[in-house]
Amino acid sequence: MNTKGLFLPLVGALLLGCASTTSEDTVAPAPAAAEDGAESEAELAELKSELAVARGRLEVARMELKAFEAKHEARVRHAAADVEMAEAKLAAFQSVGSPTQVAEARLDLRSARDRAQEAADELAQIEIMYADQDLDDLTAEFVVSRGRRAAERAQQRIEIQEARFQGLQERDLPLELKQLTLALDKAEGGRDDVMREGEIERKQKELGMREKEAAIEKLEHKLVEAMKGAK
Repeated sequence: MNTKGLFLPLVGALLLGCASTTSEDTVAPAPAAAEDGAESEAELAELKSELAVARGRLEVARMELKAFEAKHEARVRHAAADVEMAEAKLAAFQSVGSPTQVAEARLDLRSARDRAQEAADELAQIEIMYADQDLDDLTAEFVVSRGRRAAERAQQRIEIQEARFQGLQERDLPLELKQLTLALDKAEGGRDDVMREGEIERKQKELGMREKEAAIEKLEHKLVEAMKGAK
């Protein structure tokens, strides 16, 4: 039997099979490489989109901070003006208002006492005059009674003025002073609240901006690394 003739075709078949296998193994990775390239492009596009959004948010945060600072400055000015007005009202009351009211009340009381004294003097003169004149009892009684009533009303006015003067010193002026002092305390507290709340909000906004800046730096770094990997 011719074994040589059978061996040669068998070897040829084995060589063809190996060649076919080698060729298939070499071509197979091509689709995977194309798929990786598509994924890299998609990742780059996504990173660029995220970076654009992050930069936009940072720009909005900067605009918000600028608007807040302008609004806060106006609020501080208004609060400071409220304090100045409250201080001016309190100072005016202490230097002018209160002394003037006391002086006017004292003058009114003195005038009431003067009128009462004048009414009493007039009554005494009337009584002396009608005691020396020969007039009928009805006329004398009428004139004297009128003078007596005038003196009594003058005395009542003294009591009213004295009560007003005492009330002014003991109640009205201390109450007004307390109200003005409280108004000043409230204005100062409002000013302090505006400044404190403004400082807190400013720090929060600045912190938010720093966080957005850090996020942008992180995205930029990721984009650079992704671009290097895509080459």
